[in-house]
Amino acid sequence: MISRLRRDFRLTIITLLGSVSAAVIGGFAIWRLTRDELALATFDAAIAIAVMVVMRMAWRNARTERVGALMALMNSGFGVVATWALGPGASGWIYVILMTNFYLAPLRVAMVGGGGLLTIGSATLLWRDLDPAHISTVVTWSLVYGFSLAFARHALKHRDSLEALASLDPLTGIPNRGMLEDDLQAVIARRQGGRVGVLVLDLDRFKAVNDTFGHAAGDAVLIDLANLLREELRHGDTVYRFGGEEFVMLLPVGSEDALARAAERIRASVASRLKGPGGPITVAIGGAMLSIERDWQDWFARADASLYLAKRAGGNTVHVAGPLC
Repeated sequence: MISRLRRDFRLTIITLLGSVSAAVIGGFAIWRLTRDELALATFDAAIAIAVMVVMRMAWRNARTERVGALMALMNSGFGVVATWALGPGASGWIYVILMTNFYLAPLRVAMVGGGGLLTIGSATLLWRDLDPAHISTVVTWSLVYGFSLAFARHALKHRDSLEALASLDPLTGIPNRGMLEDDLQAVIARRQGGRVGVLVLDLDRFKAVNDTFGHAAGDAVLIDLANLLREELRHGDTVYRFGGEEFVMLLPVGSEDALARAAERIRASVASRLKGPGGPITVAIGGAMLSIERDWQDWFARADASLYLAKRAGGNTVHVAGPLC
């Protein structure tokens, strides 16, 4: 449970906000019952129950972005009703909703939900009475919404930048090993055995390029290879830099023969098109179809063993592992 909260910030916010809201609003419902305010007590109880239902959905559903969006829209709707029913008494909750929506939901959903709450809530409050205190409340609601929106935009831009740094290889600009591991495990989780293959490519005699012409020349070869592999991608294919001179491709194919044909097409394209400072550059390729593996390392190890056989054969060749019995 704790590890899941650490991995998913949105789930943490849903849990924290939902728990506090359900406890506080549920307490209000009980208090109102003691004062025979049945209608308001029912409204508070409905909010508390709805919040708990959404929290349960968040824990049962790994797609917390959708659940967070639902919670943000629900909170905004309850905020509108609370403003209509309680007037200025609901102002404290409006502040919380306008701010937390940007932590719960994607930016566009938070903007729409918060903007609707701000517009309708302000109109409702001022329609009743153009009291200076009400005008002050509306101004501060607007400031909270504006500052929260500005902060959320800045945080989103910063997050996208960090995600790019964390997921892309800085030299070639293609997904890195971390992204590969996540995607391999995702394929396994979707039980796509027999429908997806992995290819491991290794540049032949790459050390000689670095030793003879320098690391700058070696980097140029890696960049050219990455660009060539991008051009060879077909619908659904993905290419990654695993590390050093090794690249990996994930291909939706239906058999070992189809995977071998794809690998041979890529090998031939590299051999005919990729040039280094010392002449043509070639690759050895090993491949394996996903079978009964339940861990990406086991699947990758079969492709890596095939790459070893291709290297032993002299390079510039393809070897695809046979099916598991």
